[in-house]
Amino acid sequence: MAELETAPAGTFALRYMHSVALTPVISRYRLEGGQIVQTAEEFDQHGFGLPYGADRPGERFELRDGRFLLHMHRAVGPLYVRVGAAYDNRLEAAGSLDLTQWGARRLELVPLPCG
Repeated sequence: MAELETAPAGTFALRYMHSVALTPVISRYRLEGGQIVQTAEEFDQHGFGLPYGADRPGERFELRDGRFLLHMHRAVGPLYVRVGAAYDNRLEAAGSLDLTQWGARRLELVPLPCG
């Protein structure tokens, strides 16, 4: 088990290389009322599993500085991340944590109460 404090405003990001396109992806999150909420997905090119547009109410899709950016507000239940060394999975918040240090596996990210 590892713990990492969120950045200001309860935010954190998951960074990884897309398994097919082999380009960087950043998934952004925020903690709200003890729940994980995905707020954005940022990437260079479309690939399997990445959005092609805003398909839910309140979402906004844009091209910024040559990267695609989908703004959203999606509550996430348990957040499971499948990691592997080839994909350089990182959790970034107040610090940075290499998620591949435990080998190729599924990890569960859980918000813990402050205190």
